[in-house]
Amino acid sequence: MEKKEFFIDIHCHPTMRIFHNKSKNGETNYWGENQNKYVNNLIGKTIVSLSDHISKVSQSNYYHCANGNVRVIFDSLYPVERGFINFRRLAKIIFGRKNAEALVVNSSGITQNQYRKYKASQDYFKDLNEQYDFLIKNQGPSPCGKYNYKVVGGFKELNKWVNEDLGNIAIVVTIEGAHVFGSGTINSEKIEEKELENQLLKNIETIKKWEYPPFFITFAHHFWNQLCGHASSLSPATKITCDQKKGRDTGFTELGKKVLTALLSKDNGQRILIDTRHMSAISRREYYQFIEDHNVKNPNDIIPSISSHTAVNGFNNLLESTKEKDNIFKIKKSKFYSWSINMSKEEVKYIHRSKGIIGIILDKGRYCGKPTLKKINSITDPSQKKEAFIQLILDNLFFYIESIGEKSAWDILTLGTDFDGVITHFDCYENMSKIPELKKDLIFYLKETEYKKELWFDLEPEEIFYKIFHSNALAFLKRNFN
Repeated sequence: MEKKEFFIDIHCHPTMRIFHNKSKNGETNYWGENQNKYVNNLIGKTIVSLSDHISKVSQSNYYHCANGNVRVIFDSLYPVERGFINFRRLAKIIFGRKNAEALVVNSSGITQNQYRKYKASQDYFKDLNEQYDFLIKNQGPSPCGKYNYKVVGGFKELNKWVNEDLGNIAIVVTIEGAHVFGSGTINSEKIEEKELENQLLKNIETIKKWEYPPFFITFAHHFWNQLCGHASSLSPATKITCDQKKGRDTGFTELGKKVLTALLSKDNGQRILIDTRHMSAISRREYYQFIEDHNVKNPNDIIPSISSHTAVNGFNNLLESTKEKDNIFKIKKSKFYSWSINMSKEEVKYIHRSKGIIGIILDKGRYCGKPTLKKINSITDPSQKKEAFIQLILDNLFFYIESIGEKSAWDILTLGTDFDGVITHFDCYENMSKIPELKKDLIFYLKETEYKKELWFDLEPEEIFYKIFHSNALAFLKRNFN
């Protein structure tokens, strides 16, 4: 492999994984397997068994990254939303305190110690700063001395670092969820709005003064953050304990618009870009229109749209994707995973027009309807199952290309694995070390089958996947990470 042909992942969670699963003495590092620690009661053991499709060891530790030649990593810091911990009233009664703890700990990888800290506090901004400090503090060489990781603050620094040594790994700081500034809690909803606004804007100014401010932030996540509506994202099983209803499928609040403006502003420090993943369809449309208006008025200050870890829903536009409620019945009859959290053709066009970027998630649960996934999961022959997954990924990729209908569509796609985000990974591509194999398999399949060749637009498979795994993200960083 050529020196420059390393891989880039624009959305994963190495710090979240390590920070939530660290030992009591804090010695756990970014390089090891970092296995889950369990509550060994009946409900805990049951949860482990039912969630065997979710990795119980690190997927994005830096040895996996080094072995997979993934040398630019966007590390998404994420203080756990208390909606995952403060269960619905009926669930609290049914499970009780100890079993509630076992449910969260054994399904997520959070230690009991960390769970109890989160249970006792609602201070998301403190959580965020602790994760950032942990990432910065642990920079340096691997235990074997062969590799080294460094947080970078711009494209020039990144480019210099990865080209200095083949063992160097560059980390770009990002954040998942604008709740991190202090909204979306029981306490914040009791605060007078102007006071809350001042607190959030002050916290935004604080992170813009970090040595390495976040490159972008996923504005919404799983629960109401008082800023904008979120999309349905939790499985039916998770909804037994966690309530996503409040604020779901709504648009931006006035407070949210002020926070959005502060993040994108250059007057209070470095601009922080916005990732639309997890926003409701209404919020996404409002955001895209806001960005298009800005870009028309400011052609020398283009703001790119980002969806960092996503798949497609098969619909033509955002409105179509919301006509039917997001539930288990909606994905029983669809080719793609048809919930509105995924992308329609309309928003692919929005992102393309803004010279933005789309990260391809490696969560098989987001790729197709329920019957299709069930059928693939039942395949016993490993090579046949791998081929079925490859076609699933390609069908999603070609949906993006069909949305644009021209060669430049291939310029907006990259990798956003969501590894260590508690995902249902593809069986054959379970961690970062398997990224070269994924690329090789995709190229081989296209060359052997010439699948949808009319959408290649005269590119060879090697060129297509060089773009997706390397050059598109690098070009995006060169344009925007300054």
